[in-house]
Amino acid sequence: MSDRIALVTGSSRGIGRAIALRLAADHDGIAVHYRRERAAAEQVAQELRERGTDVIVVRGELEQGPELAAIIEAVKARWGRLDTLVANAAAGAFLPVLAHHDHHISRTFDTIVRSFVTLSGRAVRLMPPGGRIVAISGLDARQAVPVHGVIGAAKAALEALVRHLALELGPRGITVNAVAPGAIATDSAALYLQRLPALRQALLDAIPTGRFGEPDDVATVVAFLCSADAAYINGTTVVVDGGLSAGGGPWGSFASQSPTAHLKGDKD
Repeated sequence: MSDRIALVTGSSRGIGRAIALRLAADHDGIAVHYRRERAAAEQVAQELRERGTDVIVVRGELEQGPELAAIIEAVKARWGRLDTLVANAAAGAFLPVLAHHDHHISRTFDTIVRSFVTLSGRAVRLMPPGGRIVAISGLDARQAVPVHGVIGAAKAALEALVRHLALELGPRGITVNAVAPGAIATDSAALYLQRLPALRQALLDAIPTGRFGEPDDVATVVAFLCSADAAYINGTTVVVDGGLSAGGGPWGSFASQSPTAHLKGDKD
């Protein structure tokens, strides 16, 4: 195992948890970040320690600049370096675009977009050549997914930033890429689909591989992009959706009839 350090935001559960556990294969240290669920983060940390990985658990509101700085400082204090940054955490309200209030929009863009720029800027100060930055995007960045409009806009901005940062950081030997998961079996997806049983079946029918993805399906791709084998992949978005987007998906037919128009759940 090489002497490599990773920070994964939103790694107490779901896709973030799977990424943190997968990165343990070739990272000596991992910073597990969470916002609310400390017990879940500690459980992930324990699993990592059982694999021989050095771990710190860091809490932080990604909307807050000082807390973003504190996350990076905690990594610096423990290891003095950072080789891999995976920006996985997201937040947003499942609402039609025009039902969003200012605080919904600010929270979504601050958590997804501004935090990515700030964390990346601080992370690269600790990154040697060979550093890796991976942002977790989504199909809503390029398709109109019902009640995902503002989240999708933030994810589209995230992908644009990935392309720009790839040009800026490539000469320093640091690659920047994104991964766009499709329908993945997570708590957030369950919240989204619980009032849309018809959409759930329509999604399954539209996925050529015939199943929802698992967090490990995404984590495997992220781990590859963070590896030395992916040194010549830079500035792109890898879609992990079982072929869902190849056929366009079932989104359009549900856009105007979605009963989640009044669902005020958060994606975190």
